[in-house]
Amino acid sequence: MYALIMAGGTGTRLWPRSRVATPKQFLPLLGQRTMLQETADRILPLVRPEQIIVVTGQRYIDLVAEQLPDVPREQLIGEPSGRGSAPAIGLGALAMLPHEPQATMVVLSSDHQIRKADVFRAALQAAEELAQQGYLVTLGIQPTEPQTGYGYIQRRAPLGQFNGFAAYEVERFVEKPQRATAEAYVQSGQYSWNAGIFVWRVDTIMAAFAEHLPQLHEELGAIERAGGPSNPAAFGAVWDGIENITIDYGIMERARRIAVIPVDIGWSDVGDWDSLAELAAEDQGQLVQGQHVGIDTANTLIYGNSDRLIATIGLDNFLVVDTGDALLVAPRDRAQDVKRIVDELKRQGRTDLL
Repeated sequence: MYALIMAGGTGTRLWPRSRVATPKQFLPLLGQRTMLQETADRILPLVRPEQIIVVTGQRYIDLVAEQLPDVPREQLIGEPSGRGSAPAIGLGALAMLPHEPQATMVVLSSDHQIRKADVFRAALQAAEELAQQGYLVTLGIQPTEPQTGYGYIQRRAPLGQFNGFAAYEVERFVEKPQRATAEAYVQSGQYSWNAGIFVWRVDTIMAAFAEHLPQLHEELGAIERAGGPSNPAAFGAVWDGIENITIDYGIMERARRIAVIPVDIGWSDVGDWDSLAELAAEDQGQLVQGQHVGIDTANTLIYGNSDRLIATIGLDNFLVVDTGDALLVAPRDRAQDVKRIVDELKRQGRTDLL
């Protein structure tokens, strides 16, 4: 088994803590370890450090190397710019292919929270059994609510039990739905959230690239011939022409022999401050980091530091995030709109705050 950790993205909905220089995956948001480190820690019982590949932006290579010192530096791949999950996964597969083309490849995001790590690893081992039969496998998250911020996976015929988990053929992948549609999905019991956790054989996914994304497959081949993805010079002019495309749209929605294993692994994508507040409340019973004095304050995330006191009066269900150079105050149900602040700062040219 090999693990590909995708560590791109800027986490704009966690501004002002998450910035371009240090996106959320490189921050210790819920403990002493960063989200990237926690992702590696979670998979290490199944793989050795030399079986981990990290795909990130070229500007973050040194940061990844600092946070994951046991992962060989030649296994850190720096993209010149973001092109979506399909090219990133293709680069990871390219790096694994010469070693063991029939090995299992696990694809993980670096900025997710998974509370039930033992269950998660057992599910990956179940997925490995299916992957070795030629399936492209995804772990589907059991929905707890009609969430409109996630894509969904509809299942059809059962494939049997694997390592104690039920597996199913995939009927279809669907994009983020409207509220009423999401409610119908959850009530039907046929749908899982799409968390972007994939398991397949390296040669199987490369064959899928050749069939469904032939141009990208050719472009990846050009990078390999020019020195391989761990060599920054190999990207050359090829990368500028690569299409920005997700693995879901490019392959998973088109391929055959797709399987889903529905799981409850305590998953969260930590997509915004409200989701972080929920996780903090579950972990610690309170939502405060830093100095805080509150009067009539409830259900409010206070995220600061030890240098400055945050005092609140009469706040209920709010977000207060202080980073010294920026202060965010918003109702928790407007957490998704933090990205609009980032967009406005870009429009104003305030690169110092991005």
